[in-house]
Amino acid sequence: MPAWRGRDAPLLRRAGEDRDAARCADPGPAARPGGRRRPAVIDYRRLAALHEHWLDHPGYALEPDFPREEYELRLARARERMAAARLDALVITSGAVGQWFTSALEPHEWHDRCPARTAWFILTPDGDHLYMTPTTAGEHFNTTRRTTWVTHIRAIVERTTWPRHEIWDLAQMPALFADLGLDRSRLGFELGDCMTLGLSVSDFLRLRELMPDAQLVDGSDVIRWLMSVHTPLEIERLRRACEAGVWMHAQVPRLLRVGLTEREFLARMAAAFRERWGEGYSYRETGGWDVRNPGRGDANFFHAVATDRVFQLGDLLFRASSGVTYRGYYADNDRLWHLGPPPDVVREWYRVTWECNRAMAEAIRPGHRCSDVYAACARVERRHGFPRREVGRIGHGLRNTGGLSVHPDNHTVLEPGMVISVEPMFAAVHGFYDLEDQYLVTEMGREALHELAPEELPVIAA
Repeated sequence: MPAWRGRDAPLLRRAGEDRDAARCADPGPAARPGGRRRPAVIDYRRLAALHEHWLDHPGYALEPDFPREEYELRLARARERMAAARLDALVITSGAVGQWFTSALEPHEWHDRCPARTAWFILTPDGDHLYMTPTTAGEHFNTTRRTTWVTHIRAIVERTTWPRHEIWDLAQMPALFADLGLDRSRLGFELGDCMTLGLSVSDFLRLRELMPDAQLVDGSDVIRWLMSVHTPLEIERLRRACEAGVWMHAQVPRLLRVGLTEREFLARMAAAFRERWGEGYSYRETGGWDVRNPGRGDANFFHAVATDRVFQLGDLLFRASSGVTYRGYYADNDRLWHLGPPPDVVREWYRVTWECNRAMAEAIRPGHRCSDVYAACARVERRHGFPRREVGRIGHGLRNTGGLSVHPDNHTVLEPGMVISVEPMFAAVHGFYDLEDQYLVTEMGREALHELAPEELPVIAA
């Protein structure tokens, strides 16, 4: 017998069992168009166990997104909030929130990323459980085990009955909750504002029918707090991202010259990033750029692609964010530059934007509301005779799932550990004016997470 066959025989046998199980679970002609027989009953419990051997199969060590201590801190914070909300479990089905518990990369088939599949993170007072589709050969089971700290990883079986288009069946879920002792419990789902439920509305309503003794309720108050009040590790990663983002903005006057095309300039920016920043950092040179020059008539409003437009004197260049991330944390700092001496109107609008930015920062402290930060900007606008702002927000939290928006109708109370940006913005034919800085709410007030926007408009010499 060849050596490879002897060594891999157990895996080959299991692969054969997988195929046999799939044939046994074939729903038969009745589930196909024109069929006559009743569909076979799918044995979810047996099929779910077929891939479990992959979980602890030896493999190359992979570094999780964060240390085990960070994972345990996140679970402890979540459980404390669950208890206060009288939840027996927190059920997360979206990648937007689920990755905060697992990792940025695995499992990679949350329903909002791959609508044909699904993943469920279920947190109870004494256990943490990830249910996921292991895919055809179970390889994602093994990778998820090596890249997350989740204690219990189990399969959601990819079998269903037509005409359901998703390849997993909702009917298997009540038994999974029952196995955890949650079939008569109060379960918090992502149902409220700023939430994206990681399953279809019809599936959620059907799940309520399938679990009549359980209470499937809104857990968004717990989730929004977890997404908006950050751990020390998160704050440090955001700080490092912002440091790199501000550094990239500082390269614009060094690298941009009249006569360069946008494509040439962005290539220089990308090269500078590669030379300076290493592992954990990433940079997207395109996206969020805006160039206006009323004297030329070829404005390139907010756009996400590199173009061959040539930079000329009189251009007012703006970039939203910085394009930089550090280990998944985004450096959202907005800045402006002018090519050649700016006209008085541009200097004046920049000055008003900067004053709004600073006034908003002064309003950041525990106990104040997002709407208070907005009001600080509105007072500066009125003093300079600007028209009343009718719509839109002018700042936000680190994650939109946290529900922090600097807006007159958002009265979320700020508390230590939150990160909020000040982002006054004004649009005119001569420029898009937006200076964004990130602040951490502290016990005593606020702390800037990076070097702040300059008081004077940066001018790039001809």
